Amino acid sequence: MLKMLVFDIDGVISDGKRYTDGKQLDLKTVHMRDMDAIVLLSKNGYKVGCISGEDNEFSRQFSKINEIDFVRLGCKDKESALHEIENMYHIDADEICYIGDGKYDIPALQLAGLAICPSDAIKEVKDISDIILKCRGGEGCLAECYSILKKSEKRSRDIIELTENSLEQFKTRVKEHQSLVEEVLEDKVYFPAVNQAIGMIVESYRKEGQIYLCGNGGSAADAQHLAAELVGRFYLERKAWGAEALTTNTSIITALANDYDYSLIFARQIEAKARRGDILIGITTSGTSENICNAFKKARDIGVKTILMTGEISEHLEILGYTDCLLSVPSKDTPQIQEIHIMTGHLICQFVEQQLVELEYKKWRSE
Repeated sequence: MLKMLVFDIDGVISDGKRYTDGKQLDLKTVHMRDMDAIVLLSKNGYKVGCISGEDNEFSRQFSKINEIDFVRLGCKDKESALHEIENMYHIDADEICYIGDGKYDIPALQLAGLAICPSDAIKEVKDISDIILKCRGGEGCLAECYSILKKSEKRSRDIIELTENSLEQFKTRVKEHQSLVEEVLEDKVYFPAVNQAIGMIVESYRKEGQIYLCGNGGSAADAQHLAAELVGRFYLERKAWGAEALTTNTSIITALANDYDYSLIFARQIEAKARRGDILIGITTSGTSENICNAFKKARDIGVKTILMTGEISEHLEILGYTDCLLSVPSKDTPQIQEIHIMTGHLICQFVEQQLVELEYKKWRSE
């Protein structure tokens, strides 16, 4: 966060030119917007400093402005002046905005947290500046900088407010998830159905069956996730079990969608791969996915048992006529349904693994 604005005088506050009456009087002009900006910066809590390589009547008179906290005139080593500011005000260089235009400003610009220059600064200064102003030196550089800092402050406040609001939304969302989990726990149908699904999968694997999974969108990712848990492992070291997500072969999917119809992308694969005794798990939050319904129809024709993971659905959905085990989450909110689906999938993988490993152990003990 910036705490101080420091500027060069000649080429920033003034246009860097010297005007004379032809005798002894030198004249320079200062834009009134810059005078106002110095006052506004001070009122908004910024410290203000000027470091000038010149020490003349103009710079001395300018430096007497009440709102300017730090002044160094006739100073070519502006980097050292910034270090002096750090020690004097306990401000890090990263918290200083420096505005300069010439070669003596370069070290200070490189050290400061925010480096700004007028549009007519030398090329070397422009190359290292974070911001190049629209105005030229003497045309209101400080006023433009003040506007930039105020916009930055507003963005910072907006980010803080957004973060605070996001935290509240996060807490609300977690509570909603917790409420749904509790509702599922109290559901007298859901967990018996989960137990049924576990038994179906265990029985299929005992008879050398294969598990197929399908879904669309986020549910396709869940299908792949759960297939990986079965082929690999969940908690226990054991042999690999056959499980395949029908969503992974893009050549097959695009060929079927192009040559036949998207509604057949899973049914054709079931026809090609599945055999009686296998299991098909369909994941659809709405229960209306036509491609999954067609896959369930084909599974029924072949003798493949089906498990449907869905949300709160109508009793009259066509797919229910081809479903052997229904896992219906009592919600119509898609993200929340998906959260329960993956939790349910993990529970199924855990207990399928546990039961099959126990059966293998008992078989081994009896031999």
